[in-house]
Amino acid sequence: MRVALALALLALGCSLPTVKVETPKPLEVDINMRVDIYQHDGKDPDPGATAVVGQSVADIDARRRARMSEVQTLKNSRLVGENHEGLLSLRGDPPPGDYGDYVRKTVDAENADRIALMEATAKKEQKPLADVQKNIADLWRERSFPGEWIEVRGIGGAWTWLQKAAAEKSAS
Repeated sequence: MRVALALALLALGCSLPTVKVETPKPLEVDINMRVDIYQHDGKDPDPGATAVVGQSVADIDARRRARMSEVQTLKNSRLVGENHEGLLSLRGDPPPGDYGDYVRKTVDAENADRIALMEATAKKEQKPLADVQKNIADLWRERSFPGEWIEVRGIGGAWTWLQKAAAEKSAS
């Protein structure tokens, strides 16, 4: 009984340490964001619009969305980069074995879908395919993250590969 009373008095006499939950200065958040604004004519897009015979633009977009994380993983692994034609290019030799086959198939599928969409855009906007490819390539280079491989015009106008720098991302 005396021990219990002593413990109770001891517990009442002790105070817990004060814990600060505020920060000494406000938290800073650095956000880079791109906003694209499009004006539509109010009509629903044509769900039957075709990019390639038998393939709708919506189907191609759905495949690309499903493949998006795989492509980004390949870019993060520095296995592929964005070339000057708006397509993915393997950087060096692909890994050996099944994984190398997977990388090649993923790049080929992504490029086939990108080409189909660029051809559909060129047809719809009545522009040369080369102009659409240039615009798409510029967009992909701009959207690339620091460290990803991109193909840029170098000295003398030749295309050269480099890893995108952090300053380029924040400046875009």
